[in-house]
Amino acid sequence: MINFRYHIVSLMAVFLALAVGIAVGVSLSPSVDESILTQAQQDRDQVTALRAELDRRTRLDTYRSAYDQRTASLVLAGQLPEYRVAVVAMPDAPGSVVTAVSDAVATAGGRVVSEVKVASEVADPTQAAAVREAVAPLAVPGLTDAMSPATKVGWSLARAFTSKQMTTRDDYARSVGTTLTAAGLIDVRDDVDDYAQLVVVVTAATTTQPVDAAVTTADVELQTALKEQGGTADAPGVVVAGPNSAGLTGTDVGAIRATSPSASELSTVDVADLPSGVVTTVLAGKEQVLGRQGHYGALARADDALPTLPIR
Repeated sequence: MINFRYHIVSLMAVFLALAVGIAVGVSLSPSVDESILTQAQQDRDQVTALRAELDRRTRLDTYRSAYDQRTASLVLAGQLPEYRVAVVAMPDAPGSVVTAVSDAVATAGGRVVSEVKVASEVADPTQAAAVREAVAPLAVPGLTDAMSPATKVGWSLARAFTSKQMTTRDDYARSVGTTLTAAGLIDVRDDVDDYAQLVVVVTAATTTQPVDAAVTTADVELQTALKEQGGTADAPGVVVAGPNSAGLTGTDVGAIRATSPSASELSTVDVADLPSGVVTTVLAGKEQVLGRQGHYGALARADDALPTLPIR
């Protein structure tokens, strides 16, 4: 990720190279104009100033990270008392963010009952026929032929792993999960055999390469289906956590915020790659379970930095 620190280091390298070149030139040509010597000294002074600025910013980053981590447990305490949570990792979701979210759920008093990794084939337009065929044996209520492959997978995932009203997964839910796993559409790690009342979806980080719009659209279809399958009464809370502090272009979070009805149903967090963003993700999750939603973080179309505290 190219940031301010990157530019400082680059400038330092340029000034150092210039200073060395001037010094060598001076040593070879005693008659070099005095102004060049002056410029060389100015360049060395600039390098020193930039190095000091880089050190200052590094210390500030260290402070912010330490502060966020040490206050997280105080902010999170009791936010998800015995809440059952499923963590769904989209393709290319950073493992460190998935782990951080799971740990934050535990700190907040919740239980991660399922961890699901979605295969890249689900959103791949070239694999649409194969995905449809894999989901065809499932007779999930409400599943229709008109649905996109990604919507069908999201709808089936919701039936297999989520319920706001029931606790223990039934035999049919387990069979749906087994079918999706056997087809290679998901990879599942179940800690306990309970339904989740809250789903946290961790998405891919921001990239410098263009993202296929069809892939992003399919991702949003799956995430929206997780919320819609259960209907109004049994719909789980769904938060889409994007490790996207570098920007929203081509990201799931950016697409959700610009898409209807996803924008009014799902909650999003755009800074889940920061410790404070992980805390915000958990707070947004509690808000979702209570029947409210919002978009949080630092980037476009965010409603606020985080939900209003305390969350009741």
